[in-house]
Amino acid sequence: MFKLRKVFIYSILMSMPFSYALAAETISLTGSSLNVESLLKLKDSNNKISLTNDAEENIRNSYDLLMDSARKGTPVYGLTVGVGKNKDTPVFSKDGSLTSEGRQLSETFNRNMLYTHSAASGDPIAPEVVRMAMVIRLNQIATGHVGVQPDVARIYKEFINNNIIPVVPEDGSVGLSDILLAAHIGAAMMGDWDVYYNGQRMSAEKAMKLTNIKPLVPFGKDSLSILSNNALATAQVVNSLEDAKKLIQFSPRLISAALEGVNGNISPLLPHTLAARPMPNVQKVGKDILDNLEGGYLFQIDDNRPLQDALSFRGAHWPIAHAISQVETLEQLIEIQINSSDDNPTVYPNAKNVDYSDSSQVKQYFTKGHVSGAINSSANFDTIQLASQTEAFINAMAQLGKYSSNRQIKLIDPYFTGLPRALVDPDDKNGQAFYTLQNGFTALFVEIAHAANPVSFYGIANQGGIEDNFSNFFQAGKNLQKVVDGVATIYGFELMQVAQAMDLQKKVNNRKLSIKNQQLLKQLRESVPYYSKDRIFTPDVEKTKDFIMMF
Repeated sequence: MFKLRKVFIYSILMSMPFSYALAAETISLTGSSLNVESLLKLKDSNNKISLTNDAEENIRNSYDLLMDSARKGTPVYGLTVGVGKNKDTPVFSKDGSLTSEGRQLSETFNRNMLYTHSAASGDPIAPEVVRMAMVIRLNQIATGHVGVQPDVARIYKEFINNNIIPVVPEDGSVGLSDILLAAHIGAAMMGDWDVYYNGQRMSAEKAMKLTNIKPLVPFGKDSLSILSNNALATAQVVNSLEDAKKLIQFSPRLISAALEGVNGNISPLLPHTLAARPMPNVQKVGKDILDNLEGGYLFQIDDNRPLQDALSFRGAHWPIAHAISQVETLEQLIEIQINSSDDNPTVYPNAKNVDYSDSSQVKQYFTKGHVSGAINSSANFDTIQLASQTEAFINAMAQLGKYSSNRQIKLIDPYFTGLPRALVDPDDKNGQAFYTLQNGFTALFVEIAHAANPVSFYGIANQGGIEDNFSNFFQAGKNLQKVVDGVATIYGFELMQVAQAMDLQKKVNNRKLSIKNQQLLKQLRESVPYYSKDRIFTPDVEKTKDFIMMF
């Protein structure tokens, strides 16, 4: 249901007149400078892409090197021979001559490869994810290490800039190239599959006629390059990063509010406390929380304040610092990935045979001609580093949900808060307030705990036993989205209760909140009123979650 809702919202946004959108931006692809921030901008179909002159030259040189190598009789995986189990099957003549018959054979091979690999299942991937994936793939082609016809780059660019987004089912990737998924992009480029055009699903043939786009006739190793890459998995992870970073950024605000809600002790956050164990980012997080508490009552001595709070409050800064570290590392890996080729074979114009140059085995990979360089069999599509780091980040985000859930258990207990049980307004004599709310975030915690289990170990050897390793990178990206969505809602549950606790600290104990928490509370109360009496909670959960994500 959530995915259908996203597609529906996407359709509405795409049909809106330009006057409702932000000013359009054109992002230039070089093959070496794409970053996460630019990718997230390109989720918006009003923003366009271009290729620099150097990038276009890289694409031409890469293709020329590949074809020169084939003409000289060098066996090239996916070009002169088949792929996978068929790697020993010639596609055209052994000497690489490109006769009209050989070209036809190559075109047929390429078309059939996209047909037979279009075998995914499940709901469509969100269009904005597919759009980012096409941008990633075009930027990788611009590195000069892929070797496709320049016409392939042309059609990626035209699809992106005309907002033609192939319909790509979400199930079928084992993480070492999204072959069964990405093949649908190639099928659409030939006009043989469905797309979203300005948010409406239709045949690719119809959309291309409406925009005067010439269908692709794949040749050489075009189809292999279109389907054998990890752009969709990478885009899936990037799509979750925006919301994940919003949650991490909001976390110190939530902790400062929670501490004032329970009359918490600031001792664990003091600079000299954290300096005794200066783990990455923890001193910054501690300072952020204390800055949010300035001007509030927690800096005034209170004989009723506990010496030590429950660990979910006392150590709330640690998982935030950890999440920051993990997302920074993940972004570094992603930016390497989106500016690199993960192709097999690897095409390398101007490669220098310096190391191992005396070896006849190595010499055979190099060729000289109009463009000199090397063509190498590779396993550069292996994404175990990305998948493992994504799983590490999933775990870090899930920890935020775990700590939040544990804090919420304490929030309705007067032993920990000194407030009425279940945060009932004292004037509501028969009120139940937040007593049974716990089932809601507990159920979500179970879901994110399950999604945090590693998936990179699992798979079944296929392709005649040749493909016997798996990272399940795409699945890790799906799990990340589930965890991020779950933590956002868990945070919504917590903020509802924390806000009530802060209001009660003012009403029951006449305590002065910090300036930042007063502002936070005032803003939240514009959409989620104080609970002076019991009411239906469900709309407030969604409103509070939205408040956090827009804060």
